[in-house]
Amino acid sequence: YTDLRGHWAESQLQWAVEQGYLTGTSATTLSPNKTLTRGMAAVILYRYAGSPTAGENSRFSDVPAGAYYAKAVAWASDKGIVAGYSETQFGPEDTITREQLAVILNRYATHKGYNTSKTADLAAFQDADQISEWARVPVQWANVMKLLNGRTSTTLAPKGSATRAEVAKILVTFLDTVKR
Repeated sequence: YTDLRGHWAESQLQWAVEQGYLTGTSATTLSPNKTLTRGMAAVILYRYAGSPTAGENSRFSDVPAGAYYAKAVAWASDKGIVAGYSETQFGPEDTITREQLAVILNRYATHKGYNTSKTADLAAFQDADQISEWARVPVQWANVMKLLNGRTSTTLAPKGSATRAEVAKILVTFLDTVKR
């Protein structure tokens, strides 16, 4: 891919492509700085899990059967790894936030039986109070596991978006720190 050379996450992105977790956005580009959608996040995690058997129908009316993310969302929803905004709305085309990603990773780790009891003190981050209550413990876990680091030394940006490059780095880190 022409847009990987010299990128800060070049090796992690190359690994994610080689493993089949990420695919190009065209024949020559991977778009590492493109923000990730909720549907894309489900697909990457589904591939990471080995593309387990899943139906294409989920309970979400905004996840049509046949969509590239349909099986992934159905699988992840059935396993309790992803949740919707409501019982019928998932928001597959919405940009995933960093706190949503932390929750999904925490639920996946729990699903796999990995230890998720460690948590970090987030007092050093001036925006820690912006973390949604439902995401607080998963963000603390993701931070202590080095999956979700600060955007700066004093900001976590829990409502900020995650890029394809960040997710590739997170997967590599997940293997190194969580999946031991």
